[in-house]
Amino acid sequence: MDLSRILVVTAHPDDEVIGCGGTLSKAKDKGSTVKVIIFNPGGSSVKEVKDEATGQVIRLTELDRVSSFLGFAHESWALPDVIDRRNVVRRLVGEIRSFKPTVVLTHAPHDRHHLHAAVSSVVTEAVWHATQLYYLDLGAPWTAEALYYFEVWDLFTQPTTLVDITNYIDKKVEAMQLYASQIEAFPYIIDYLKALATVRGLPANVKYAEAFMKSPILQEIL
Repeated sequence: MDLSRILVVTAHPDDEVIGCGGTLSKAKDKGSTVKVIIFNPGGSSVKEVKDEATGQVIRLTELDRVSSFLGFAHESWALPDVIDRRNVVRRLVGEIRSFKPTVVLTHAPHDRHHLHAAVSSVVTEAVWHATQLYYLDLGAPWTAEALYYFEVWDLFTQPTTLVDITNYIDKKVEAMQLYASQIEAFPYIIDYLKALATVRGLPANVKYAEAFMKSPILQEIL
């Protein structure tokens, strides 16, 4: 897994920490350039805030803190759902060709959250389209080394890739704690992160790991 340039595409702020926060921290330590695209700030999950716009401001402020802490660039697209699929795919193709990632990370296709699954689907399509002679108005074709899916709530039964994050679990936890609104909404989340990382570390004989599933959308060319 070449982590020198990582593009992460997620549904909401905090998905990047839950799914691959340790991997991003490890990659940044090795000099990686990381960009995170958030589809929707998701203000409705902020407790005791009934105005979703206010909740979104809170979550985007938290995202700013996390991005500074972990050292990644980010942008939010304010897309609560994938309605105009063709335009969303085009926008992603443009991002891929502009940023030129070595690896793209996103949600797993089987995720039961509707926006997680929708993001996974359009990212998968865009990663492939970016390699082809389509949408040439968006730049020259670009082929990432691989597309990997990460897990948030719905877990892999047989992940293809494990990343040792033993030295980065504390930073992952600290990053999650910066999403204070989500700690309040899901008070068990820190225990969940550490327990899952422990389980993922067992097959690799390390203390903590994160699991990924490599997409078959890109074939390896030898």
